Amino acid sequence: MKKALACLATTLLLASPALSWAANRACVIEGSITFSGKTTQVKDCMEFAAGVPDDQIKGSCGGLAQMSAQLGGKPGKVSYLPQCPRPASGACKGLMGQPVDAYYYNLTADALQDKRKACETSSPQIKAGTWTNGQ
Repeated sequence: MKKALACLATTLLLASPALSWAANRACVIEGSITFSGKTTQVKDCMEFAAGVPDDQIKGSCGGLAQMSAQLGGKPGKVSYLPQCPRPASGACKGLMGQPVDAYYYNLTADALQDKRKACETSSPQIKAGTWTNGQ
């Protein structure tokens, strides 16, 4: 009996990282971006639909975190969560027609308006998302 319990406990401990990762469908990316000599603090969150594979989530989040490094800055910090923190300054549901919602934090009124415009703009290649108040 003790051996069976020890085996079960070991199995649960080994499986727990995989189980906890499976619940993480969102990533918060924090850092700063310098563009044209102006540095802006960034805190965004991407929340992926249930059907998006874990490796795609990690790749997307990691790629976004590297954007500032590609502009000569430091990579952003990525934290994985079950969902994006609420409330946010605003959110784009179905960002670019994809199974992902983007949440934006601590934005000025002008920056928030720019994010909304980008979210709601369609092109022949990119489907518009739906803007919400971030609740």
